[in-house]
Amino acid sequence: MKGCNVRARVRGEDVAGFLSAVCAEKTVLYDINRGEKELNFLCREKDEGVLKKIAASKGLAFEVVSRKNTSTRLKQILRHAGALSAALVVAATFVASRFFVFSVAVEGVSAERAAEITSILAGYGVDGITLKSRINTDEIEKIVAGQSDDLAFAEAYIDGVKLVVSAKEQLPQPVKENEEGALYSCADAIVTRVEVSGGTALVKPGDTVRRGQTLIGDYIVVGDVADPEHKEIQTAAKGEVYGRVWYYTRLLIPEFRTVFTRTGNKHTSTALYVRDKCILPQNVNHGYEDFDAVTERTQVNSVIPFSLVTTTWYETVKSTVKTDDAYIESEVYVAFASLKTQLDPSATVEASYKSQKKVDNLYIIIIYYEVEQPICCREA
Repeated sequence: MKGCNVRARVRGEDVAGFLSAVCAEKTVLYDINRGEKELNFLCREKDEGVLKKIAASKGLAFEVVSRKNTSTRLKQILRHAGALSAALVVAATFVASRFFVFSVAVEGVSAERAAEITSILAGYGVDGITLKSRINTDEIEKIVAGQSDDLAFAEAYIDGVKLVVSAKEQLPQPVKENEEGALYSCADAIVTRVEVSGGTALVKPGDTVRRGQTLIGDYIVVGDVADPEHKEIQTAAKGEVYGRVWYYTRLLIPEFRTVFTRTGNKHTSTALYVRDKCILPQNVNHGYEDFDAVTERTQVNSVIPFSLVTTTWYETVKSTVKTDDAYIESEVYVAFASLKTQLDPSATVEASYKSQKKVDNLYIIIIYYEVEQPICCREA
């Protein structure tokens, strides 16, 4: 540790907030000893001002307990004892650095967790000045990693006169899906396959089932079902049931339809807008009884930005036409495409077909997709 070491303490209610703020400032504290409303630590003199500001912002009292200025002592020795004494001090410092660790740094975790780890290591005698021969990094790794289940690993090593402990917190465990209860059907279907790994199958291939019907019971039968003394042991229902499912939609197409056809006559007018205010309105007097309208907007970026809104009215005439096969096929094609988007993502299409009949002046068309898909759901 270079420069001056300051032994300090903060007192007050929000000690945890102080630690979090210190961590956010990327300031390192050493030799941390935390009480309920008091925190003792060692810090660098250059960080003292920052720590005082953080303490003040959290409503905490900051107090310097002691200072240790190695460089000042060294200057005094050089000044009073001469070069030889200074050389002896430097030599002693060099020897001490070879055999002692003077600080502990915890990396990779929050300031609060770092304080906890530092406190635990202090309980094992690794606190402040410690003989390197007494430090077993493998043992420290086991101690730190075993401190909590939410630590993934810990690594300890000596860097000069500092013991560094690098720890990593576990990622949150995924929330387990509820695996209790029976399994029921998500759709009306004819069962095609039954695969059970837990519980009792209540259906078999070929059975017709309704949406909401129980497929796999959450129990195991011990003994003969016909025997009144048989037992049922509760367990989680697990497995998959596949079924043949039908998706369908219905089209109603009249035999005679009203259509609108453009005559070729049109009326176009443009409005001028400046800053969304209409300066020049459109002329909408086209005189058409039936029409289609198409509007376009153009933005012009100039010294004064403006926009042009152009509308074209197309005159149309109304007529009645008889529905032909080409029109019906085009409507069926669109309906099939729309229905396919509704299929279960895991569904396998087995067949698709349509049913068509004419009733009075109306074509009634039903289109189908026949698929195989998983139909098992967890009981609500």
